[in-house]
Amino acid sequence: MNIFKGGKNASDIAQERLKLILIQDRLSLSSKEFEMLKEDIIKVLSKYFDIEENGIKINLERTKEKSIFEAIVPLIQTKKEK
Repeated sequence: MNIFKGGKNASDIAQERLKLILIQDRLSLSSKEFEMLKEDIIKVLSKYFDIEENGIKINLERTKEKSIFEAIVPLIQTKKEK
């Protein structure tokens, strides 16, 4: 998966990369572990939905008590059972 695909300019791409580095740091995950986490999320969602991988956004919000991991994944349609 490459979340940097699409019609983004260099500034947008740099901003996304910086954001991902901050998220990785706050989650105490290596970049490899973070990529594995994203791949796992996509793999599970892809079992049930057709998804738009270019539109995936990941956010992390921290409070004093907890961290909130948010993945925004555009769903195109539900997969029907065969």
